[in-house]
Amino acid sequence: MVNAVAECRAKFGGIRLNLGSTGLAFVPFQVKSLTNLKILNLRNNSLSMVPSDICAALNDLEELNLAQNELTYLPENISALSNLRSLKLARNKISILPSTLFSLPALQELDLSSNLLAELPGQVGDLSALKTLLLKDNHIRRMPARVGDLKFLTRVDLTNNPIEFCPPSVLILHQKNELLLQKDKRRGLIRRSHVLKKTMDEQLENILLAEGEAKKRLEE
Repeated sequence: MVNAVAECRAKFGGIRLNLGSTGLAFVPFQVKSLTNLKILNLRNNSLSMVPSDICAALNDLEELNLAQNELTYLPENISALSNLRSLKLARNKISILPSTLFSLPALQELDLSSNLLAELPGQVGDLSALKTLLLKDNHIRRMPARVGDLKFLTRVDLTNNPIEFCPPSVLILHQKNELLLQKDKRRGLIRRSHVLKKTMDEQLENILLAEGEAKKRLEE
């Protein structure tokens, strides 16, 4: 950890720290000394909580990745991260969101996919800068009407939620997102099929060449 913090200061000027997939059970106290930190990756660890003093110390943080951990809640003072633009919380165990989460004025991306959310508070409408809202694989039945007030929202994913009500504007965005994903998948399949065909053609050509050379040797 000391080495990681030292490298962050020396190599990235104290701006970027990558602690993803390092087996962490808690956020090391050394992290809060990096007061100029802008990007913090804690993805794929075993974190069960985010210390409130981390939020208090890292006021310049712009990107925070906490995906694939064991989080069940967020600290009340998460609003202290007033410069945060991207918050990734996918694949945790969060069932309730603190009201202070919706007091982040700069937040543009919020990923809450694969959690335990049964509802999304109407206060989400206060995230006036929000562009991307990912809620895939939760238990949400009703989307609050105020989501429709997010004028910069361009991407929504509600896949695998038992949605019973959703503002029309948000539903259209979700359907566009699904359509784009389907197109990307189709393009990916086509690319892979082309690669496979090329590989098979090359293998067939090599086999035919080898057979031809073998036949030529036999004739000689």
